[in-house]
Amino acid sequence: MAKSFASFGFRPELMQGIQDLYYKEPTPIQEEAIPLILEGKDVIGQAQTGTGKTAAFMLPILNGLEAGKRDIQVLILTPTRELSIQIAKEVEKLGKHLDINVLSLHGGTDIDRQLNKLKETVHVVVGTPGRVLDHMKRGSLHFGRISTLVLDEADKMMEMGFLEDVEQVIVHTPSQRQVLLFSATMPDLVKKLAHRFMKQPPHIKIEGKQKTVEQIEQFYYVTNQSDKTDALVDVLEQEQPFLTIVFANTQVRVQQLTARLQENGLSAQALYGDLSQNKREQLMKQFREIRFQYLIATDIAARGLDVEGVTHVINYDLPNDVESYIHRVGRTGRAGQKGKAISLISPRQKNLMGRFAKATKASIEERILQAGRHLDAGRRQRAEEREAHFVELRQQQQKEQKKEKDKEFAPVREALKKKAKVKPGYKKKLARELDELQTKYEQNRKKAEAIAARKAGKTVKPAAKKAGKGGAGRPAKGGRPFQPSAGRSNGKGRG
Repeated sequence: MAKSFASFGFRPELMQGIQDLYYKEPTPIQEEAIPLILEGKDVIGQAQTGTGKTAAFMLPILNGLEAGKRDIQVLILTPTRELSIQIAKEVEKLGKHLDINVLSLHGGTDIDRQLNKLKETVHVVVGTPGRVLDHMKRGSLHFGRISTLVLDEADKMMEMGFLEDVEQVIVHTPSQRQVLLFSATMPDLVKKLAHRFMKQPPHIKIEGKQKTVEQIEQFYYVTNQSDKTDALVDVLEQEQPFLTIVFANTQVRVQQLTARLQENGLSAQALYGDLSQNKREQLMKQFREIRFQYLIATDIAARGLDVEGVTHVINYDLPNDVESYIHRVGRTGRAGQKGKAISLISPRQKNLMGRFAKATKASIEERILQAGRHLDAGRRQRAEEREAHFVELRQQQQKEQKKEKDKEFAPVREALKKKAKVKPGYKKKLARELDELQTKYEQNRKKAEAIAARKAGKTVKPAAKKAGKGGAGRPAKGGRPFQPSAGRSNGKGRG
């Protein structure tokens, strides 16, 4: 196996570009893939991020480019604009002494500027499937004479739903061309794509003893969802990081976290898909220049993002799969530097962290979260808010009960308020009925409370026995109630 880049027989101009980038010796994927690509074979390369895949296919491609040709000779498809820009920059650096031109085609930029660039000589096109297909439909891009087609991060392209776009691009390339496919994983869609468009490709699979960098210290805190934001601010104050990337799963969450950190005096900016390409490039430039310390991002920043000096990666939200976790964690501990990867998880996610640890063959330690001033204050505030909510709820229930009671007695009260003449004794009868309804309501209420108390296991004193059947206030059986009438007399008195 090759021990130096010189052993591959590269052109002097390419070797100068390699030396300019201080490449020392080939990585495992480069050692195995470069000789096969130089032979013109189709190749499948499977390796994790950070293993040197880009140089593995670009070095042999650049070695065979013909600067005098005006035709596009190489097409490289990538899933994201960030990765497209990164690969284009690396091609420029490696081919600095070869007099070759590279163009990145991706969304979020002025298409007219890209159209003008395509009128000039372009040797290598790097782009996302959607934008490349758009140019093909406009007639501004033709691949009838390309010699090499590269599908980089093929699993991510399939995951993002680019299968049909990729197939449409491939069928418009010549049948006699070299196809190179690089991917971190090999799901069924990627295997079918390779089987359909590649010619007996050797499958190079590089598995390191450990998929995440040894210099990265990985651990997690278990916290409730309501405590997470306060916990994040406390962790940042306790860790005092140099540069940090905080990952969240949604754009809304990214915006909320950025606002919260800014409120606490931390220099934070948000990176997500809906930002214009110019804005995203501007943010990344400022982050590299340490104009701010905290980049809050969705997974769009996980691939193709290479910033020196990132000391901490924090998973505010856990990713859904191992590969995404590896890509996120890989943003720190680069170039032999030490880094920390911290995750904030719910109690139910501990099993998921166990799977991540097993898949990455790394130790991911659980640590006890030390509540700082933000977490303490937040918990007190939430307790007060909960108590206020329950007080308001009880008051609302009392209002509803009073409203129902008033609704029940309303017809009687309305009748008592009538000014029209009524028969003698009618108002007294209505008043008596109202008293009876009130008495019945109170009896039913007390009965319901007693039943509820018994169910709750409470001791309830027995109610006082009711008066006998012939007692005061009730007529004897078969008798009529005594009804004295004021002013009534038979004119006879007793002596």
